[in-house]
Amino acid sequence: MKKISVLLLLSIFICATLPVSGKVTTKSTKLKIATYNIRLQTSADSAARSWENRKAGVARVIKAHDFDIFGVQEVGNTNQEADLKALIPTYTYFGKGRDNPQGTNGEQIGIFYKADRFVLKEKGSFFLSETPDTMSIGWDAAFRRMCVWTKLYDLKSKTSFYVFCTHFDHMGKKARVESAALITKRIEKIAGKSPVVCLGDLNASPESTAMYKVLTNSLEDSRNISLTKPKGSLGTYNGYDVSTDSLPSSVRIDYILCRKIKVLSYQVLTDRFSKETFPSDHFPVLITCEISRE
Repeated sequence: MKKISVLLLLSIFICATLPVSGKVTTKSTKLKIATYNIRLQTSADSAARSWENRKAGVARVIKAHDFDIFGVQEVGNTNQEADLKALIPTYTYFGKGRDNPQGTNGEQIGIFYKADRFVLKEKGSFFLSETPDTMSIGWDAAFRRMCVWTKLYDLKSKTSFYVFCTHFDHMGKKARVESAALITKRIEKIAGKSPVVCLGDLNASPESTAMYKVLTNSLEDSRNISLTKPKGSLGTYNGYDVSTDSLPSSVRIDYILCRKIKVLSYQVLTDRFSKETFPSDHFPVLITCEISRE
């Protein structure tokens, strides 16, 4: 009888500590991944549009939407890198500059990820050119262009995946097409069959270029496969146009492309904290997603 009573009491205790649904709850393994051209620090911009007056707004967007991972373009100098690291200290950064072989100087592209959630397993970079493993300008591009990549392990979902981040040339039409072909080949070589997210400012719209077709032969456009209707502006380049209260942009040149990724939502963020300007001349693109297990 005593054994039966003990077992009965134990059963009652276990039932009482379970959720009402009877299922044990777990933390969400959803990911928020973004791409954000933050606009380089340059004396060509007005005082209101200077990095000094915009940097808090950039950080505010990142924090408000709680990015888990995001790629950045136009980190114009070490000051911008240092400022971002100071403003968002819970993230780890891997980036490369385009103006020396080691990738330590010049305008950077990079990847930020939450330090307490992700473990960096691998990293690398290459130039967008005919000689990607040496510092070089490719095809008809106006500047050297690069791609950086990381392999991350998610401590929540127990999955590994690759993140590629890039910035295509704004002048070279051939360079954009060839850069797209190079990146898809490198993704196959580096990531194999693993899940992949490719982030970037590609400087061309989907409708007007062969570049988009090359990329979407092997990667999916997150806007097109989102399980919910895309939100925010269609375009991603705003040019600091604050002349209207409506969403100002139809120029879509920033993308999140993926493979083996379940995209739950897609949004172009149009946050604005000043009457005079946006935090950047680009809007960030944000997806909420889940990574497929390998």
